[in-house]
Amino acid sequence: MLPAITHAPTVAPPRRLNAGRWWPGRLVTARTGAAVPDADGVASDEFAWGYAIRREWPNDVHDLFGFTPDAATAQRRLDRDRSFWRSGPVRPTAVYLVPVNAAVVRRHPVEGCRNSSCPDAPERGQR
Repeated sequence: MLPAITHAPTVAPPRRLNAGRWWPGRLVTARTGAAVPDADGVASDEFAWGYAIRREWPNDVHDLFGFTPDAATAQRRLDRDRSFWRSGPVRPTAVYLVPVNAAVVRRHPVEGCRNSSCPDAPERGQR
C-alpha cells in the first residue's frame, strides 16, 4: 500500500512580526549626510564623523560604542545609558559623548579597553 503523500511537505519558515519594519530604504535615509565618497566614487560611511558613548569603569578600562552622526540621537542614547546604570550595584565612573569617526568605533575592542589613544575628550570638535 502506498502512502497518500509520496514526498515530504515543504514548510515555510515562520514569519517574523517585525520583518517589514527595517527596510533598506529607511536605513539609508537615516544615514544621509554620513556618507563620504571614496576614491572609486562609491559612498562609504566608514570615515564619517559623529558621536559615540564612552563609558569608563573603576578598573581603568573603558568602552566605546553607539556611533551616530546625529547629535540629538547621541544625546538620547547617552541619557538612556546613564539612566540604566544609575540604579545598578556596579556603576561606571563616567559616561559621556566623544566626537569620533565611525572607523574608530568599528575597530574598538568589545571588551574593556586600556588603550590610551582612544578618543576621550568630550569637548574636542565642539564650537
